[in-house]
Amino acid sequence: SPPPSCGKEPPTIDLANTPEADIVEQISKACSEFGFFQIVNHSVPTSLIDEYLEQCKLYFSLPLNVKRQWKRHAENSRGWFNDELTKQRLDWKEALDMGVPGTRDWSIDDSDPSNRCLDGWNQLPSSDVLPDFRPIITRYFDECAKLADQIAIFMAKGLGQSEDCRMIQELRDHHSSYLRSNYY
Repeated sequence: SPPPSCGKEPPTIDLANTPEADIVEQISKACSEFGFFQIVNHSVPTSLIDEYLEQCKLYFSLPLNVKRQWKRHAENSRGWFNDELTKQRLDWKEALDMGVPGTRDWSIDDSDPSNRCLDGWNQLPSSDVLPDFRPIITRYFDECAKLADQIAIFMAKGLGQSEDCRMIQELRDHHSSYLRSNYY
């Protein structure tokens, strides 16, 4: 028989107007019965989301030859690209992948060897190309990481764990989160 989620809308979970115990239960149920969910009324400020989207527009409107200097490659899976395939056909998008730096410190230059991770290093425009890009993108990334931590705590509680359990500590200390910005 089809899974219980078949033909239904994804669950929407309101973080601002729902008691914590209910959030834990809703997330646990969504994970076990649906596989994913949508979060609304979260902690990422709308103004920051707007700033992030504006910076993405500016980034993707740069000339192709400028963006190519940040192209991801075999030694670095972070950066700009426009050559992704889906079902062996070229996608109609450009994208930028970035992740938490190896040092976990955004103030250290991306090209510093200490910021290299297993999957590479961030390749972001300098402040002379897009002055507000890096500060806004990294602030947005950090806010999303805080939200992800909050969601992970709810998930852990749904599994009968506490918010300071080893699993949460491991996620905090060793996460390899990515932020992908797509432009179609």
